[in-house]
Amino acid sequence: MRGGAGACVGTSIAGEHGLFDLPFVYSIVNIFSSLSLAALLLLSQDQRPPDQQPGSGGSAFDVDINGNVYVLNPSRNTLQLFDRAGQLVREIGGPGWHDSEFDRPSGVWARNGIDVFVADYGNHRIQRFDRTLTFVSSFLTRDNDNPRERFGFPTDVALSRQGELYLCDSENGRIVKVDRFTQVERVFGDFGGGKGRLTSPSRLAVGPADAVYVIDGDRVVVYDPFGNYERDLLQGVLHHPEALFAGSDMIIVADEGTLYFLDGNERPTDAIQVKSLLPQAQDIRSLNFTDGLLRLLTPNGIIAVPDPRRK
Repeated sequence: MRGGAGACVGTSIAGEHGLFDLPFVYSIVNIFSSLSLAALLLLSQDQRPPDQQPGSGGSAFDVDINGNVYVLNPSRNTLQLFDRAGQLVREIGGPGWHDSEFDRPSGVWARNGIDVFVADYGNHRIQRFDRTLTFVSSFLTRDNDNPRERFGFPTDVALSRQGELYLCDSENGRIVKVDRFTQVERVFGDFGGGKGRLTSPSRLAVGPADAVYVIDGDRVVVYDPFGNYERDLLQGVLHHPEALFAGSDMIIVADEGTLYFLDGNERPTDAIQVKSLLPQAQDIRSLNFTDGLLRLLTPNGIIAVPDPRRK
């Protein structure tokens, strides 16, 4: 592991703080402060050039408790911070392997308003920043002696209410769970996983009852917090899931132009066509539902609309 000084000491965290040692404040139910309609990132009303739209060219984003939006741009290897009004506050990154540099970053988690975790795909690590995008530490295990602790090419990352880190280990086709003390607690979804065996995990989210939801090819696989396979979500309905959001009382899956809404018990409640929300057909790369607002990341940027389920 290495911190701001760049020192490598086994798998421990260097730097002033450990990976999870700041107070963990995370309550999905009340996580997001209210946003005014005037602050929505509606591309249809935004007159900025396409390459300056919030989230333009992005691959993933997340929203913190203050309504700040964090967006990854893998082609530019950057992480951007937008305020709740959609104004760019800070941008960090650039290609490289040093602290605060990226190689095709692919996943970001920022919901507690304290930490920002980035799955730094090509550098085989998870980088941690504070809410202002100041570097804190990095976590990497690809060169560990124990193969059960290694991960490579991470595609996504999420934090549980208990402060446990989950990441998609695409190199080994599995999920890695890291405890609050930055120790690999367990891996699951690989050999011996039975029906829960993964082949290409790309996105994950931690939702109701701390269940772990993983997009794996043409399905969404559900595990309990200990990595035990529970079921395939919407089996027989999903064909090509693209994006996933999970909160304490809901799950949303974007699949081939349809948004499937489920309640906290995974019961389907609504199916909404994306074309009814966007001015033109666009791929959904990432999504978020906060305080009655649905945000969709498209190739042209982030579009936010009021809860489309309201009649």
